[in-house]
Amino acid sequence: MGFRADIWNIPKDALEYMKRSMDGCKLRLVENLSLLLGDVICGFVLFMLLFVAYLALMVAIAILLFPIIGVPLSIVVVALLMLFTAMVVYMLRERLFVDRIVRHFARMLFVENEKNEKECK
Repeated sequence: MGFRADIWNIPKDALEYMKRSMDGCKLRLVENLSLLLGDVICGFVLFMLLFVAYLALMVAIAILLFPIIGVPLSIVVVALLMLFTAMVVYMLRERLFVDRIVRHFARMLFVENEKNEKECK
């Protein structure tokens, strides 16, 4: 009688296993999305702080150059420095942004899967 009862419990156990697997997937999704959102917010705050510091540096350079070369030329020098910085960032955009984003997504999606597969075995 015990064997028959175990056979009839197989569909219930399979359903319970599927529910738990789905819950595990949902939890991993929530974890990965929260990590991603945290990284995005941190990156935005860091960008804003660096941007303000960069603007303050440009104002300081303009103020320092004002007595030496005058207002128009100091503004041109600051504009050229900003243009040079923009060109450097544009040239390094793949290394600075794309490679890091791809590496981050790959680590989130594939390293977690490898750990979970090891735990299941």
